[in-house]
Amino acid sequence: MAREGTEVFYGVDTVMNTVLQFLFQSRSRIDACVDYTRPSLAIDIAILKRAFVDARKRGVKLRYATEITNDNIFYCKQMMAMVDELRHLDGIKGNFYISETGYLAPATFHEAGKPAAQIIYSNVKEIVEHQKYVFETLWSKTIPAEQRIREIEEGIIRYETVIIDNSGEIIREISSLTASSNELDTCLTSGGMHYSHKYFFDIKKKLLDKQKRGEHKGLRYITNIDNENLELVKLYLESGIKIRHVGNLPPMSFGVSDKKVAVTIEKMENGKVVQSLLLSNESQYLKHFSSVFQRLWESGIDAVDRIREIQEGTEAEFYEVITDGKKASQILVDMTTAIQKEALIFLPNDKSMMRMDRLGLIDYLVKASQNGANVKIICPLSKENAEIQKKISENAPDIRILHGNSSPYGMYIIDREKFLRAELKSPGAEKFSDAIGLVVYSNRRITVDSFGSVFELLWNERMLVEELKKADRMQKEFISIAAHELKTPIQAILGMSSLLKYYPERTDQVLEVISRNAVRLQRLSTNILDATRIESQTLRLEKERFDIRDLIPSIIEDYKERIKDNTNNKVELIYVNDANLKNNNPIVVEADKERIIQVISNLISNSIQFTNQGYISLNIVADNDSNEVIVTVRDTGTGINPEILPKLFSKFVTRSQRGTGLGLFISKSIIEAHGSRIWAENNVLDGQGTIFCFTLPLETKDRVEGEKGG
Repeated sequence: MAREGTEVFYGVDTVMNTVLQFLFQSRSRIDACVDYTRPSLAIDIAILKRAFVDARKRGVKLRYATEITNDNIFYCKQMMAMVDELRHLDGIKGNFYISETGYLAPATFHEAGKPAAQIIYSNVKEIVEHQKYVFETLWSKTIPAEQRIREIEEGIIRYETVIIDNSGEIIREISSLTASSNELDTCLTSGGMHYSHKYFFDIKKKLLDKQKRGEHKGLRYITNIDNENLELVKLYLESGIKIRHVGNLPPMSFGVSDKKVAVTIEKMENGKVVQSLLLSNESQYLKHFSSVFQRLWESGIDAVDRIREIQEGTEAEFYEVITDGKKASQILVDMTTAIQKEALIFLPNDKSMMRMDRLGLIDYLVKASQNGANVKIICPLSKENAEIQKKISENAPDIRILHGNSSPYGMYIIDREKFLRAELKSPGAEKFSDAIGLVVYSNRRITVDSFGSVFELLWNERMLVEELKKADRMQKEFISIAAHELKTPIQAILGMSSLLKYYPERTDQVLEVISRNAVRLQRLSTNILDATRIESQTLRLEKERFDIRDLIPSIIEDYKERIKDNTNNKVELIYVNDANLKNNNPIVVEADKERIIQVISNLISNSIQFTNQGYISLNIVADNDSNEVIVTVRDTGTGINPEILPKLFSKFVTRSQRGTGLGLFISKSIIEAHGSRIWAENNVLDGQGTIFCFTLPLETKDRVEGEKGG
């Protein structure tokens, strides 16, 4: 362990030796942060226990942080005699040790009661210093072991705030909070109403029975009442629960009783929304959420009045001119939180996106998109708002953002029902309310439709600009790639030609190199010409009837020679005869023979480029049911990057730094010109490589013989 570095050790015995050596070499301090399963190991494994005791005898100061539970309290009491200080911290996951010069941590989680099978050791100064800081941060949050042991043994209630991620545990904790309450106030989103009804309604009916007997103070609900939860709200009202409607709800659900508060927390993990629960019995949380609920309750509309509004559709048309920036800000928040289907947003400058984020609107848009709403944003994009762009793309990839030009106004259209147009008065202002001037707010159908059409025109214009930029960028990249690809064989030909003057005895060898590069040059120029013909729609097919099997031997032999010339390539090229071919019936197609050779060659060449060892197989199947011939090229190469796969057959798309990205584009165009299909996929079954397939119409035996007879 003397040389500076970071290593991973494997195997239980090796891991144990590494831990013992770490404990033995420590001179002044060892800090340990371990989960609730580790104290039993430190006691039950004699050699490990002795190492702790010996370290302390040498004067090493031992600090030990763990989670003390009913299950390990026996071992923790013994550990207190083995270390200088043992303290408790809730929910420790994972384990690590820090000495004055080293850091030690299991590389994988392990089973309770068993040593880890992998462990990381590092004596890199920066890593050790960082982990010391991590330990000190955790240590500052611990409580003395004596206090925690007394709490467990005497059943003392400890004030605490915890985060719960397990869905089953969340349901159990909310059920417990509800059942044990003497009064209960709940603020729920529309989705939260359905969740509450599914899991907790039976418990609440029991509380309502207790209320009738004078044993409970009652239940109050706040939610956003709409058509989606209308029937559920009616059911709750009939059962005796008091409900009020609030349009601008906080982006979370919470319930607060006389004993505890529970708050839902939503976060993104692997592209999916995952719900957690904050649960607390601390007085400051209870007071805060009780106060929040009361303010919302006082500003809410009685559920009966809200139901009547929805059923009668009583919201009248309005056209409002607003000069109060704070009022306009609140209206915009209300509009954004009410998004159901669509949000069309035109922002006047790059700072506008930052002002929206400060107002909380970006989070609401992300949530709306996650719930299926179509969100489009046009905004000048810059370094100023790059972090917000990243936040949107990571949490709501379906939100579409296009770069726009600066403008003197911004525009917001929600669900094609309401419209807000804000004049930009102070472009550099930090707050939305300070940045805007005159604001127009309306739900008039003619106004909303007119500005909706304006937005769509702007959107289509920006889409066209983006496409033109993309095409220009790809063309420039192609010119650069093509120039490089042309330069390589030309330089080789020129260089080899010069050698002929000085080394006439090597003529055959030099001519072979010249010939190979001339063929490469011809292939490149052919691809460029073909791509031009495809773009100008002048690619012509010279169709004829032939047995497609007759093409294969010469193609196979040609590429076997190429593979043989490449000493670094350990690939076997195989022609697989399908069972359908055993009767030796011809597989006749009507196609452009030279173009089909070109397609097969492109696919094999592509596989060779990305396969250094293994095999490349070519297979032809006659599918009489669909009257198709299926040609398959399969390899054991590196496979296709999932990001490239959807656009693999597009022009200028290449899987490597080499090549023009035209071969597969041309192949696709040729096959589609025959009225057929071509596709590619990664070989999931074998776990490596790529599969390319294309089809051609099969000339049936009856048709061929009928035409001969005619």
